[in-house]
Amino acid sequence: MRFEGRVYFDFVNPAVWWFYRFLTVASKAGADLRMDWRPFDAKGDVPNRRALASYVAVREEYPERHGAYLQALLALRHHQGADLGDPDTLAAAADAARVAAPSVANVDWFDKVAESTLEGRKLGVSGTPTLYRHGPVLHVDTNMAALSGDVLERLRLIDGVLGDDGIWGLRKP
Repeated sequence: MRFEGRVYFDFVNPAVWWFYRFLTVASKAGADLRMDWRPFDAKGDVPNRRALASYVAVREEYPERHGAYLQALLALRHHQGADLGDPDTLAAAADAARVAAPSVANVDWFDKVAESTLEGRKLGVSGTPTLYRHGPVLHVDTNMAALSGDVLERLRLIDGVLGDDGIWGLRKP
């Protein structure tokens, strides 16, 4: 199964971590993922914005390693409880991804986060993680249960809703 789309994300929301882990499990089950991860700074949180800018820097400077950096920083934040405001957290993520620690002093990286956030808002993104392919965006909220069972069937369900402009919301309490 091929699954593609743009993912608007941040490093603060635990739902992003769960969705990332879900996609990892789906990939291991055979899904061909073609995801474009875009930073989204919903609340203007300074440490999150700095982490997002570091992701942009790594994506620009090491395009083949930005996925490893994304994974490392998400895991440090959500699995280990690392502080996004601590420069050692960004350095540890860079080390895990085998890239040089990104310099977030470059204002261009922050501008790119702002541009991506504005782009997402224009599409209707209000929170993370949110998927966009065409038409309306789809906010995705998973939990630990999404990692077990038939993950490819769940991914097909997400794909179907993402592609069906007649479905605007599904929610379980």
